Amino acid sequence: MTGASPTLFRVVLFLAGAFVVVLGLDIGLGGITTRGWLGSNDFVAITDAHAFAVQDNHVKFLGGVWLGVGLTLVAGAWRPARFAQVLRLVFALIFLGGVMRLLSDNPLVAFGPDIIGPLAAELVGMPLLYWWHRSVVRSEASVSV
Repeated sequence: MTGASPTLFRVVLFLAGAFVVVLGLDIGLGGITTRGWLGSNDFVAITDAHAFAVQDNHVKFLGGVWLGVGLTLVAGAWRPARFAQVLRLVFALIFLGGVMRLLSDNPLVAFGPDIIGPLAAELVGMPLLYWWHRSVVRSEASVSV
Protein backbone atom coordinates (compact mmCIF):
# COMPACT_ATOMS: atom_id res chain seq x y z
CA MET A 1 0.00 0.00 0.00
CA THR A 2 1.25 3.45 -0.81
CA GLY A 3 1.25 6.34 1.63
CA ALA A 4 -1.67 7.89 -0.24
CA SER A 5 -3.91 4.84 0.08
CA PRO A 6 -5.35 5.72 3.53
CA THR A 7 -6.24 9.19 2.26
CA LEU A 8 -7.65 7.79 -0.98
CA PHE A 9 -9.61 5.23 1.03
CA ARG A 10 -11.14 8.01 3.13
CA VAL A 11 -12.07 10.01 0.02
CA VAL A 12 -13.68 6.98 -1.66
CA LEU A 13 -15.55 6.07 1.52
CA PHE A 14 -16.73 9.66 2.01
CA LEU A 15 -17.99 9.92 -1.58
CA ALA A 16 -19.76 6.56 -1.35
CA GLY A 17 -21.33 7.60 1.95
CA ALA A 18 -22.42 10.98 0.58
CA PHE A 19 -24.10 9.26 -2.38
CA VAL A 20 -25.90 6.84 -0.04
CA VAL A 21 -27.02 9.77 2.16
CA VAL A 22 -28.56 11.50 -0.87
CA LEU A 23 -30.19 8.23 -1.94
CA GLY A 24 -31.52 7.65 1.59
CA LEU A 25 -33.00 11.14 1.73
CA ASP A 26 -34.48 10.78 -1.76
CA ILE A 27 -36.25 7.58 -0.74
CA GLY A 28 -36.95 8.49 2.90
CA LEU A 29 -38.57 11.80 2.01
CA GLY A 30 -40.22 10.63 -1.20
CA GLY A 31 -41.21 7.03 -0.56
CA ILE A 32 -41.82 4.67 -3.46
CA THR A 33 -41.88 7.46 -6.01
CA THR A 34 -38.84 9.16 -4.38
CA ARG A 35 -38.20 12.87 -4.68
CA GLY A 36 -36.79 12.23 -8.14
CA TRP A 37 -33.32 13.52 -7.26
CA LEU A 38 -31.54 10.57 -8.87
CA GLY A 39 -33.85 9.74 -11.74
CA SER A 40 -37.37 9.79 -13.06
CA ASN A 41 -40.11 9.24 -10.48
CA ASP A 42 -43.12 8.86 -12.78
CA PHE A 43 -43.07 5.05 -12.93
CA VAL A 44 -45.98 4.11 -10.64
CA ALA A 45 -49.73 4.01 -11.22
CA ILE A 46 -51.64 3.79 -7.93
CA THR A 47 -54.65 1.47 -8.09
CA ASP A 48 -55.28 1.12 -4.34
CA ALA A 49 -54.53 4.32 -2.40
CA HIS A 50 -54.53 2.68 1.05
CA ALA A 51 -52.30 -0.26 0.05
CA PHE A 52 -49.96 2.18 -1.68
CA ALA A 53 -49.80 4.40 1.42
CA VAL A 54 -48.89 1.41 3.61
CA GLN A 55 -46.16 0.21 1.25
CA ASP A 56 -44.96 3.78 0.73
CA ASN A 57 -44.55 4.13 4.49
CA HIS A 58 -42.47 0.94 4.61
CA VAL A 59 -40.27 2.24 1.79
CA LYS A 60 -39.76 5.53 3.66
CA PHE A 61 -38.52 3.49 6.63
CA LEU A 62 -36.04 1.70 4.33
CA GLY A 63 -34.91 5.09 3.04
CA GLY A 64 -34.20 6.10 6.63
CA VAL A 65 -32.18 2.92 7.16
CA TRP A 66 -30.23 3.67 3.98
CA LEU A 67 -29.65 7.23 5.24
CA GLY A 68 -28.17 5.74 8.42
CA VAL A 69 -25.91 3.50 6.36
CA GLY A 70 -24.67 6.52 4.42
CA LEU A 71 -24.02 8.53 7.58
CA THR A 72 -22.07 5.58 8.97
CA LEU A 73 -19.88 5.46 5.86
CA VAL A 74 -19.28 9.21 6.09
CA ALA A 75 -18.35 8.96 9.79
CA GLY A 76 -16.06 6.05 9.01
CA ALA A 77 -14.23 8.14 6.45
CA TRP A 78 -12.95 10.35 9.27
CA ARG A 79 -12.09 7.58 11.70
CA PRO A 80 -11.65 4.24 9.87
CA ALA A 81 -10.06 2.48 12.86
CA ARG A 82 -12.61 3.78 15.38
CA PHE A 83 -15.51 2.61 13.20
CA ALA A 84 -13.82 -0.63 12.06
CA GLN A 85 -16.43 -3.11 13.23
CA VAL A 86 -19.45 -1.13 12.12
CA LEU A 87 -17.90 -0.32 8.74
CA ARG A 88 -17.18 -3.97 8.09
CA LEU A 89 -20.74 -4.83 9.09
CA VAL A 90 -22.07 -2.18 6.68
CA PHE A 91 -19.88 -3.55 3.87
CA ALA A 92 -21.24 -7.05 4.58
CA LEU A 93 -24.86 -5.87 4.71
CA ILE A 94 -24.56 -4.05 1.39
CA PHE A 95 -22.94 -7.16 -0.11
CA LEU A 96 -25.89 -9.21 1.20
CA GLY A 97 -28.26 -6.75 -0.48
CA GLY A 98 -26.44 -7.42 -3.76
CA VAL A 99 -26.84 -11.15 -3.24
CA MET A 100 -30.58 -10.61 -2.80
CA ARG A 101 -30.66 -8.88 -6.20
CA LEU A 102 -29.26 -12.09 -7.69
CA LEU A 103 -32.33 -13.91 -6.39
CA SER A 104 -34.56 -11.69 -8.53
CA ASP A 105 -37.40 -13.32 -10.45
CA ASN A 106 -36.23 -11.35 -13.49
CA PRO A 107 -32.52 -11.83 -14.26
CA LEU A 108 -32.85 -9.58 -17.31
CA VAL A 109 -33.48 -6.70 -14.91
CA ALA A 110 -30.91 -7.82 -12.31
CA PHE A 111 -28.17 -7.98 -14.96
CA GLY A 112 -29.54 -5.18 -17.13
CA PRO A 113 -27.89 -1.82 -17.75
CA ASP A 114 -29.93 -0.04 -15.04
CA ILE A 115 -28.84 -2.43 -12.27
CA ILE A 116 -25.41 -3.75 -13.27
CA GLY A 117 -23.56 -0.70 -11.83
CA PRO A 118 -25.11 -0.90 -8.36
CA LEU A 119 -24.83 -4.71 -8.45
CA ALA A 120 -21.10 -4.46 -9.20
CA ALA A 121 -20.67 -1.90 -6.40
CA GLU A 122 -22.42 -4.26 -3.99
CA LEU A 123 -20.84 -7.58 -5.00
CA VAL A 124 -17.35 -6.39 -6.01
CA GLY A 125 -16.96 -2.95 -4.44
CA MET A 126 -17.95 -3.93 -0.91
CA PRO A 127 -15.44 -6.81 -0.62
CA LEU A 128 -12.77 -4.51 -2.05
CA LEU A 129 -13.61 -1.80 0.49
CA TYR A 130 -13.59 -4.44 3.24
CA TRP A 131 -10.04 -5.59 2.37
CA TRP A 132 -8.82 -2.06 1.71
CA HIS A 133 -10.19 -0.97 5.10
CA ARG A 134 -8.38 -3.85 6.83
CA SER A 135 -5.15 -2.78 5.16
CA VAL A 136 -5.60 0.88 6.11
CA VAL A 137 -6.36 0.05 9.73
CA ARG A 138 -3.36 -2.30 9.95
CA SER A 139 -1.01 0.26 8.40
CA GLU A 140 -2.25 2.98 10.75
CA ALA A 141 -1.82 0.65 13.75
CA SER A 142 1.77 -0.16 12.76
CA VAL A 143 2.59 3.54 12.36
CA SER A 144 1.22 4.42 15.82
CA VAL A 145 3.20 1.66 17.58
